[in-house]
Amino acid sequence: MTSEDVWAELNARLKYPPSEHLRRILQKLVTLKEAELLLQLPARPAELAQKSGLNEEAAQRKLNEFMERGLIIRTSKGLFCFAHDMTQLHDSNLSSAGKWIDTELLDLWRDFRDAEWAQTMAGGLGDSYVQVLKVIPAWKAMERSPDLGQLLPDEDIRELIRGADPVAVVPCPCRRSIRRCDLPLNVCLHFNRGAEYAMNRGAGRRISTEEAIAIAGEAEEAGLVHTWASSAPERLTAICSCCRECCDIFAIGMEVGNIEQVLQRSRFRASVDQQLCTGCQDCVERCFFKAIEMEKTPLSKKLKATIDESKCYGCGLCAIVCEPEAIVVKLVQPLPGPANWAGAML
Repeated sequence: MTSEDVWAELNARLKYPPSEHLRRILQKLVTLKEAELLLQLPARPAELAQKSGLNEEAAQRKLNEFMERGLIIRTSKGLFCFAHDMTQLHDSNLSSAGKWIDTELLDLWRDFRDAEWAQTMAGGLGDSYVQVLKVIPAWKAMERSPDLGQLLPDEDIRELIRGADPVAVVPCPCRRSIRRCDLPLNVCLHFNRGAEYAMNRGAGRRISTEEAIAIAGEAEEAGLVHTWASSAPERLTAICSCCRECCDIFAIGMEVGNIEQVLQRSRFRASVDQQLCTGCQDCVERCFFKAIEMEKTPLSKKLKATIDESKCYGCGLCAIVCEPEAIVVKLVQPLPGPANWAGAML
């Protein structure tokens, strides 16, 4: 296999079209010899040693290093596998320990995002990315919602955290590479097998349930939207806290106008009591989705907040900063009946 074939095959295994930008990232991440080793996977250390000519100890060391760099994962059966796709490589590599990350690598990932990934999303991502992320309403908004009692376990960020073991925190891979905002970086929460993977390779720090809940609260206060990529708590591996400038799925979806394809709304929407609204406009600045406008009302000379429910995703960020508590989050999609309760969690 020629060197051209090696890089092309590595690109193909990431289930991504041939890409010069992705090739540059791969060539930054690994040497040609290391790329050839990655193409020998999946394998156990002894199998890789046999395929590559390395002794088993050297093969194990190289696999451990690949793990630290976020290039491979280890299955429950002990097999070491190259990243499943481009997204997994991006997230794992960019959340690795600092010794594996430099400015050149961050710039290469950012160039890839701006030059290719944004265009890919604009062209449509197909069924595999349909509503890949789901909004989790901010707890600080839900705790004063009149519909708090309607919150399901898979909508309650505190219960999701409490149901996981272990829990780890890692740097946000998107903000780490894109660097277009100054919002908190170390707020990505990993759970269960996801946390074990992060800790085993030195990317994540194990934290307590209480610390994880506090980190989630800090993210809400900072203006980050909680999202996760599953609707089944038992399969929970991570909760992201996304910004509007850097997220490789969320933010680009907003930029290219297909956010509804990739992001599922919560069952709640913000609602304004205009008699309590002071017209401060803090909520307007907080809304990622441009769902809030200031308008004149018949009963006041001041502009009052008005929410377009069709644009609201029910994240609750606006309610958190509303000092007069004019904005609350209310349920708009009740479950049809007890028989569907279990189905809603699958």
